[in-house]
Amino acid sequence: MFSFVLRRLMLSVPMLIGISIAAFLLLHALPGDPARAILGQRATAENVEQFRESQGLNDPLPTQYANFLKGLAEGDLGSSHRTNRPVVDELRERVPATIELTVFAMLFACIVGISLGILAAIKPRTIWDFICLGFALIGVSMPIFWLGFLVQKALAGGLKLFPFGERIDIAKWPTFHSESGFYLYDSLFVYQNAELTFDVLHHLMLPAMVLATVPMALIARMTRANMLEVLDQDFIRTARAKGLAPRPVILRHAMRNAMIPVITAIGTQFGYLLGGAVLTETIFSWPGLGRYVIEAIDVLDAKPLQASVMLVAVVFITVNLLTDLSYAIIDPRLRHGGAKGSEAVPGVGWLKFGPWALAGVPWFVLLVLVIASSTGRVEPATLLPAWIAAGVVIGLEFAALLYFAISHGLVAQVVKTLRETSFSGISHAWEIARAAFKFLRRHKPAMVGMALIMMMVVAAVGAQWIAPYDPMEGMNRFHEPASGEFWLGTDSQGRDLFSRLIYGARTTLLVALAATLLALVLGTIVGALAGYFGGAVDSFMMRAIDFMMSFPSFLLAVVTVAVLGKSLENLIWAVGIVGIPLFARQVRAEVLRVKTLEYVEAARGLGFSQFRILVKTVLPNCLSPIIVLGTLGMGSAILDVAGLAFLGLGGDPFVPEWGLILKHGWDESSKGAFQVGVAGACILGTVLGFNLLGDGLRDWLDPRTRLK
Repeated sequence: MFSFVLRRLMLSVPMLIGISIAAFLLLHALPGDPARAILGQRATAENVEQFRESQGLNDPLPTQYANFLKGLAEGDLGSSHRTNRPVVDELRERVPATIELTVFAMLFACIVGISLGILAAIKPRTIWDFICLGFALIGVSMPIFWLGFLVQKALAGGLKLFPFGERIDIAKWPTFHSESGFYLYDSLFVYQNAELTFDVLHHLMLPAMVLATVPMALIARMTRANMLEVLDQDFIRTARAKGLAPRPVILRHAMRNAMIPVITAIGTQFGYLLGGAVLTETIFSWPGLGRYVIEAIDVLDAKPLQASVMLVAVVFITVNLLTDLSYAIIDPRLRHGGAKGSEAVPGVGWLKFGPWALAGVPWFVLLVLVIASSTGRVEPATLLPAWIAAGVVIGLEFAALLYFAISHGLVAQVVKTLRETSFSGISHAWEIARAAFKFLRRHKPAMVGMALIMMMVVAAVGAQWIAPYDPMEGMNRFHEPASGEFWLGTDSQGRDLFSRLIYGARTTLLVALAATLLALVLGTIVGALAGYFGGAVDSFMMRAIDFMMSFPSFLLAVVTVAVLGKSLENLIWAVGIVGIPLFARQVRAEVLRVKTLEYVEAARGLGFSQFRILVKTVLPNCLSPIIVLGTLGMGSAILDVAGLAFLGLGGDPFVPEWGLILKHGWDESSKGAFQVGVAGACILGTVLGFNLLGDGLRDWLDPRTRLK
């Protein structure tokens, strides 16, 4: 146990170092000059230069990083140029609000999710089971910013059951002062006032329930699946045969064994709640860390953004570490060396992989130069020598690689392999599609999902023929109700809402599809190489994936858009990048399984090259799970694209996109309620369609559920 804990702690050290470097580089990656942003556009060039010198911005990057680490050690995170206050003081006010919200949301998600999952498992194929499955599917497909609007209108606005905004009723408690920042703790133990505690809980409950929706659905779904599997085991039948009552069998035997994977999911979801808090806090005007990040991005306030990203990543790593430790306590196999690295292909080690890693250095330099050029802070003439040097080195790498490939006959071999693979791959994919469709015809939920997807695809492809009006053109008919002339009415700019939704389907689906393909291709390449070659290749690539997973995915997408700038192209990159780890890990796991099978060993025995074995033998047999993962990833990408557009981090504000249409209706409050409703319904229906189809494909891959 001690060695396992020590190993996990040692693995966390390079992650923390990488997080500090990434947070430090945010200051230099954001567009614009930080000195100019702090002093204002009216500051003279002389004042800007003096400020840069006094703040050490003219020092070399290693010196600036050392000063950054020194400030961290001393608890100095700089000051916000937006408020001119120390970032540490602002975090003391914001972080407790987010922690209180996420802890309460996770507690709510665990209680309801585990209860629903157990109830569905002990009563399979009943109304309770169908309710649990339906709740789980809708929960993971629901845009939480849309759900937040609905519950605000229904529960806070219409029925007046919950308050809206802030953490406490200031008018009722004007003398309240929080010592710790945690209002619930102060009301219970400092003020010891039951009425005050109820008021704090009353304000906390609604945003916490909205934030808990997705993890609650995932926990319920995973609990049900694991309970069903455990209840079918021999030791459960033995316990029942011995005459044990149903309750001890469920709680003492089945639940304990089924909770091991669920605990891991709970820890992971707790970390991801920190990313989801960005949307929830924006919706409910909750004064937490997520809202703080958006406020910093709006004005490119680098210091708060640095501190917030680093803090969230550290908390994310800590939660994952605690989850792994609790997992090891429950499962003794991990305490005794159950988690081993993947076996390497013979002949592939650090000595052979090292030169390839070294060859990637010029590409990293090229990436830094692209970021430095995009910020506009450095004169092009200053970077010209670095551009030339990086270009020369990369050109020499290409020349050396081409010479090596030609001299060893690799070019002809690769072309031949790719040609053969393309024909066999198309044939193999066609056979998979036929077999899958034959199964899905009998899978009613999957057919419903396909119908929803096809309806949106037809709308996107035929937008110019279906839409009756130009979606960009205002017709001076503001907030018109639905009629024969305007099927869904008009928006605040006098534009036809139906036409904007139709063209919004094209924008949203194209951006999500491009992002999913980007994540799928890059994730498949990384996962396939790591899983097949193992050893040094696996260690290097998966540590990079682990570093990317140190950040909640949605928060990473938000920061990526802030660095790259607001555009549809950058939106694709942001959503695609955050999806790479999921695809890489799943593909790696599948390749690890396939590469040990007999036909792969036979291919090695016949003397086929490693590239030919990987491309022609291993990957085609991993194609089915990759298709399923791509289908489910498409739904997640649609939610991320819509969420970023809702936060104002999409592309052109005039180009119709579902998240942006929903945001415009949100800004109009009661006048835009119908617009919010139909835009959210489009997002929910499409994501639900992809999830239903993905579940059907997953059932098709499971031999226990596949119909003969």
